[in-house]
Amino acid sequence: MGGVKMAILDDFKLTGKVAIVTGSGRGIGQAVAKALSEGGAKLILNDLEEGPANETLKLLRDNGGEAAVCTGNVAKKADVEKVVKTAVATYGGLDIMANIAGITRDAMAHKMTEEDWDFIININLKGTFFCCQAALTAMRDLAKTQGDNPPHRKIVNTASIAGLYGNKGQANYSAAKAGIVGLTKTIAAEGAMFNIDVNCVAPGWIDTRLTAEKKEGELLGIPQKDRQMSIMYMQAMNLKVGRPIDVARIVYFLCCDASNYITGQTLNVSGGLKM
Repeated sequence: MGGVKMAILDDFKLTGKVAIVTGSGRGIGQAVAKALSEGGAKLILNDLEEGPANETLKLLRDNGGEAAVCTGNVAKKADVEKVVKTAVATYGGLDIMANIAGITRDAMAHKMTEEDWDFIININLKGTFFCCQAALTAMRDLAKTQGDNPPHRKIVNTASIAGLYGNKGQANYSAAKAGIVGLTKTIAAEGAMFNIDVNCVAPGWIDTRLTAEKKEGELLGIPQKDRQMSIMYMQAMNLKVGRPIDVARIVYFLCCDASNYITGQTLNVSGGLKM
């Protein structure tokens, strides 16, 4: 067959792209950072704690990647703006914003304190908004200097199947993650004219510290009984526990040019746990 040959694999490369990954010190965030770096992107690694962020930095650099660390709390607007400004100042632009940072603090609704509600909403929902806001501002400014058809830039948010279907003991988390779905659609509409694609992943049960067995006195994790029941259900349905890389692969796709015709969408990444 004749015609123009399409170098489709080039659409999956991130060579020269500048990316920020929040929550990149552990779990899904670290897996996303590694994936984007392996694809050729230059990374700004953000985490609340410097130690985990530096561990990811070493992993990337040991693999030949280019990266820097900018710690900060996504629930603080000034911290988020600093991270975005660091990316632009360090690498000259911003092409990808992967908003992975998130946390849980579970309780049944009738026992949930106002503090626990506010804590989760502030980090998961307000923090994602601040990240979208700062990234959108920088990306718009860059696009305005690049003519009528600027290159596609990407914002990827992290929801959860809890935000799509609800989950016992997670009223705060489910509400925040549901909010992220609506936020994603709105930022996508506002960014469309500048070729800013905004999408969302909704992971299911992923093997991270948030799904580990909750120990006495710890805030993170799942109580042993609830965890065992969930795992037994998954086994009975022939479903597998996901790994951070399973989410990172989808985030990578949404960050590369292969996904340029997708925006405002939420992808269920749960291995069939919820369909």
